[in-house]
Amino acid sequence: MNPLRHHFELPLPFDEFRVWEQRVRSVLMQAGIERACIDVLEYVCTEMLNNVLDHSGATLVNVGFDWSASAVEMTISDNGRGLFFAVRQALQLESDADAALLLLKGKVTTDPARHTGEGLFFSSRACDEFSLRSMGLALSMQRSDARWRHAAPGANVDGTQIHFSVGRAQTPALADIFARFCPHPELRFTRTEVSVFLLVQTDGALVSRSQGKRLVRGLSEFTAVSFDFTGVDAIQQGFADEVFRVWGRSHPQIAISVLGINDAVAGMLRHVGFDA
Repeated sequence: MNPLRHHFELPLPFDEFRVWEQRVRSVLMQAGIERACIDVLEYVCTEMLNNVLDHSGATLVNVGFDWSASAVEMTISDNGRGLFFAVRQALQLESDADAALLLLKGKVTTDPARHTGEGLFFSSRACDEFSLRSMGLALSMQRSDARWRHAAPGANVDGTQIHFSVGRAQTPALADIFARFCPHPELRFTRTEVSVFLLVQTDGALVSRSQGKRLVRGLSEFTAVSFDFTGVDAIQQGFADEVFRVWGRSHPQIAISVLGINDAVAGMLRHVGFDA
């Protein structure tokens, strides 16, 4: 990743809003960056800096940012214990990949008394590109398909590195993103989407009931769940039965839907009694 033109280092603790206002926003305003783009960057930057403050155990954070005619990009890196490791340790999971799969569903936090776990979920969907790297594990999302995928980790990152970009010409409205997953009138975070392809990239073939249990872990917090099968060629009976019959019937209050299925996946879902 090329170094960004504007960068600074901060010791912890700090006031994330003052950092944003004094060290980032003022520079972007002087550069003539559009207000809609700045609004999205403010939400994402302050959310990610607050996560460093409250969860990372870091002593230093590095912030870099730059812009082009099409987008503003930013990197936030810390020297803490690592995002995936922190979730893995707090929730007693078996691997960093399991922690990532759970974390990206939303509503997962290592400090539930003070945080809802929503910031990462919505921040990633507000950006054109969003990536997470920590301790040899890297994941990325592009707003064009809103699907998480494992990425080449590159050099090992001690702590956590978050990189994101926000387009200047067609910046998404934060209100529209929240409305999709926090429907009226309650405006609570009740809907989520799960990229099944993440599990394929980690495990390979989706065969077992244990894989199904890992996929649905944490989803009982929602009232509507969409499983995105884009990139998944096939699933086997045990996996499908665990998710769509066993778990589905034990959670009748949750509306289950599927996205991106091919004929093979659709056939297996019908086999276990789910009308896709």
